[in-house]
Amino acid sequence: MNILHINENADWRGGEQQATYLIHGLVRRGHSCIVAGRSGAPFLRRNAELSTVAAPFLGEVDLWTPIVLARAVRRFDVDIVHAHASHGHALACLARLLSECNVIVHRRIDRMPRSNALSRWKYRQADHYVAVCERVGNVLREFGVPAERITTIHSSIEPSWFDVEPLSREELGVAEGVPLLGCVGALVAQKNHLNLLEALPVILRETPQLQVVIIGEGELRGQIEGHIARFGLGAHVRLLGHRNDVPRILKALDLFVLPSRDEGIGGACIEALAAGVPVVATDVGGVGEVVQDGRTGLLVPAADPEALAHAVLHLLQTPKFAEALAARGRLLVHENFTVDRMVERTIGVYEKVLSRPGH
Repeated sequence: MNILHINENADWRGGEQQATYLIHGLVRRGHSCIVAGRSGAPFLRRNAELSTVAAPFLGEVDLWTPIVLARAVRRFDVDIVHAHASHGHALACLARLLSECNVIVHRRIDRMPRSNALSRWKYRQADHYVAVCERVGNVLREFGVPAERITTIHSSIEPSWFDVEPLSREELGVAEGVPLLGCVGALVAQKNHLNLLEALPVILRETPQLQVVIIGEGELRGQIEGHIARFGLGAHVRLLGHRNDVPRILKALDLFVLPSRDEGIGGACIEALAAGVPVVATDVGGVGEVVQDGRTGLLVPAADPEALAHAVLHLLQTPKFAEALAARGRLLVHENFTVDRMVERTIGVYEKVLSRPGH
């Protein structure tokens, strides 16, 4: 199959990473993948060994990008156009008006789509939707997308990536024996790092030596740094920025925290469990499909720093229980959240669409 993958985002986050895992898995299985994105964006740069298409991506009502995409469909004899982000959804559907193509859309958030005319139109046009969790699939059904046009395919990791040695405490600047808590996520409102920072004073009263590392970069870095300084947390919290050694850092942690107010499935939790780290997460989006409360981790309400603090303390104070949660979580990830499984199930969606009468 020839598949054109579209992602209009100018930055690099979990959705772009997951799309790239899928693309490379498809290529390994002999399929041809073409990548369309903004000129100079990480999505194009990190897939530069493939055929690439640069387009302006000026918004959902951009009339030039659909022309560029339609030309790519004809040039590369594309069977499937797979849109991995919101604007790409509309633009792919506009491109199909100019070319013969089938449109698959990845949906990664559990917010109800807007009900304006363009949104209603594009949700009628796509051939099939891939939801990253059951919660997202349920939202699509509530919006009116027929169930037969929705398939849940979880985000994924490659377990072998976590067969690495932990980063040493010396490299992290943390003394041996000191509890180390970590968080991975872009420094944006959705990830709600302030939820974790507001929980810290409660945690530190019980574990005053605790250290926290936050991996990620983003527009709220200044606000987060200000909160750390204002509440005297500088001796306990390090902002590590973007890192290329996340598996090694995860394996050095005693506990992983996801403090988000909004998620699709919480890919960082999948990574933490793959690394064998106990997880405390907010119960948002489809996170509960990975962090099963009391079985593979602990869930707390969103935006409740006190509940987050108590869950963290519970796992720090009951290490055997925490280890058991992490072990079950690692097994769950190895069985259900691998790149191979994601790729095979996505190929199944492509084949289902192409096998319909008239295709």
